[in-house]
Amino acid sequence: MELNAGTVASLLRVAANESATLAQFLNDLDGWDGSDCDTGTNAAHTLASMASAVERLDPVSSFASGLEAGVDAGIILAQGHIGVIITAVLSAWSKALNGPGQITPIQLRRMLCAPNAVQSDSRLTDVLLRTHLSNAIVTVLDTARTAATDLGDTIESNEYLVSWYSLAAQEGLIGATNERTGRIDAGASVLTILFACFDSVVSGQTSVLESLAHMLSELAENNGDIPSQNVPAPNRAFSVDIVWQATATDADHFFTSIELMGARLSCVGMLDPFGVGMWRLHIDTSAPLSVRPKTGRLIRFQVADARPDEMLGVDELAEEGITHRGVRLLERRPMRRVERARVLVCTRAPGLIEDVARTGAIVLYNPSAEDGAGIMEIATSSSTGVSLFVPCDDESSTLGTMLASRLNAPQSLFDPEPADATSSTDAIIVVAQSNDELSAFYVAHTCAGYFVPQPGGHKVGPTMERLLTQGASQALENQVTYSLDSDDDLAISQVVADIARRNPTQFRLLLSAHDGPDLVGLVRQLVMHADSLLDDIDVIDGGQAGRSLIAGMWA
Repeated sequence: MELNAGTVASLLRVAANESATLAQFLNDLDGWDGSDCDTGTNAAHTLASMASAVERLDPVSSFASGLEAGVDAGIILAQGHIGVIITAVLSAWSKALNGPGQITPIQLRRMLCAPNAVQSDSRLTDVLLRTHLSNAIVTVLDTARTAATDLGDTIESNEYLVSWYSLAAQEGLIGATNERTGRIDAGASVLTILFACFDSVVSGQTSVLESLAHMLSELAENNGDIPSQNVPAPNRAFSVDIVWQATATDADHFFTSIELMGARLSCVGMLDPFGVGMWRLHIDTSAPLSVRPKTGRLIRFQVADARPDEMLGVDELAEEGITHRGVRLLERRPMRRVERARVLVCTRAPGLIEDVARTGAIVLYNPSAEDGAGIMEIATSSSTGVSLFVPCDDESSTLGTMLASRLNAPQSLFDPEPADATSSTDAIIVVAQSNDELSAFYVAHTCAGYFVPQPGGHKVGPTMERLLTQGASQALENQVTYSLDSDDDLAISQVVADIARRNPTQFRLLLSAHDGPDLVGLVRQLVMHADSLLDDIDVIDGGQAGRSLIAGMWA
């Protein structure tokens, strides 16, 4: 068959559906050694977003244009390490093609062999060498590449080549599976599924996916142990997602600095003819601010707490075992991540990022409308279809209102959604009425810990919407915030006295970039004088522009 954009769209849609169906199984595989049981979910979301983007193209457009559209979508919309790795694989395929035109078996082999995780003359152009890959992923890619290379110059057809490549990838997964423990690598499994879906689409045979299910079942037979619930190492305390525009040279230097820090990096990017690229990075680090780019143009800096600890457990409500395509994949109940409310909190105070992330919220540092599509994807990928957007100022409040209204806007007749695209028409963004940093922090502290009611999914969306709406309103009623003029001691004393008259249970001070210990000392003295029952105040070195903020909270 002729390979075109329609082939890419079908590949990604089939892979998205297959990953979504297998998400429980893949998430369970990702439950070892403090990992967070989300590889399957992240892969399904990423592939679905890519598929929707490619489905907007004319199906007879070139295969290369389909790959490029998928990569562009992945850079903005990919989720987790696996999402970035999938995007990097497709990016390597895209770069290996010589533009549009019919693809011969020799060209296709060059494309399939492009994702090289072992060696390369250019560390930058092959971003997989910059990405922290498991040994199993390296084995899968290397085994498939070697098998395709060993075919020689005589290749029967594209269909034969893709099938050979996919089978070799499966052999790589089998070889990489731990014989003693039976542990199967979740990320390597996702790539094997992706390649099998390519084979199925090109050959037109669903039996390929049935054979894959049997292979996974046989691998999982010895995997009877329940994954451990170890807390991640301290250098993986936070996950940072970055969308960044920078030159190839700046990107190379930045990637090297991250490697020297010992942080775990996954990255992908596409360069324009002028050598400027749009880059996507997913980083596990103990200090989010240490990986904030100092050059280029930062479009997204997103931080989340990566420590699942007690949030992982056996899904007691799930059926015993997992079956897919009539094949039993798992005999026990799977591990799963206990779901909490999807809360997106805006901040312009770099020193507040870690504190907000520890509440369980997703932190958006300096969000802007330019990243509207990415923020929308984060919000609408909530398992319940409901998310809470928490502004920190008027600008972010306008952004939240715009996103919420766009989600509920009727679809234009001139820009219809593809028939198989993931629908977000039943998704809801609740916008909190916060308009300062400390109010946003308190809303996060109140709402981000809410557990998703059972049985979960969109069925509990109305309940989740009610909980988040009420929780945000209650939090704002239980806090008052003032800005402080650090040069006016009298005004500061009046502010503290006004808060103290409301009998708060806690004072919180957010220091701006221009204030320091003198203001802390003054406020601490005033608070202790106004309310002798309080032991101290909570001081956060926010580092934000403008004035410092003080807040009083009460239960």
